[in-house]
Amino acid sequence: MESTKKTTTTTNKNWKELINESVHTSDDVDIGDIYAVNKNFIVVKRGFVNIHYYYIPTFHVEGWDGKVLWLKINEETANSKYQRNDSYPDPYRYYLKDRPLYHKNDLSEVMTIPSKIAEPAYSFEYPVTTKENNDDDVKNTDQNFSKDNVKFKCDLCNKTNFNSEEELSNHIKSNH
Repeated sequence: MESTKKTTTTTNKNWKELINESVHTSDDVDIGDIYAVNKNFIVVKRGFVNIHYYYIPTFHVEGWDGKVLWLKINEETANSKYQRNDSYPDPYRYYLKDRPLYHKNDLSEVMTIPSKIAEPAYSFEYPVTTKENNDDDVKNTDQNFSKDNVKFKCDLCNKTNFNSEEELSNHIKSNH
């Protein structure tokens, strides 16, 4: 009799590869899917009609378990500190799957962690296709974009007095 052993190997993923993946808080609440990423934040989008955006600093990410991105913060903290309902991510400052205008390639890899969800005894696989149409959300301003015009802004407190992404990173770590 042949022994069959199921082995799962997960490798670290780049943030860009996790666009549209589910995000859970430390108290196992699904707060939405990753919509945009940059060096300092992941933007989580929840809802279709009443859309909520969460700008979560990347240092609050515990890791990727192969199915879900887990946060180190609970739902209450995500709602009270990081929810920005009216703030669509700027495609020049964030990588968005359908709008690859973000020119920086300094996104790190996400740490892989063991799965926190028990596998069900059964499995159903249904193909799911979604299409988002956000053409009206952001006007195409390619002709107006210049790397010299880049401002570093904190999306949590709206401060814009940062001369570099490093200054912004330090501000986020110390204040948020």
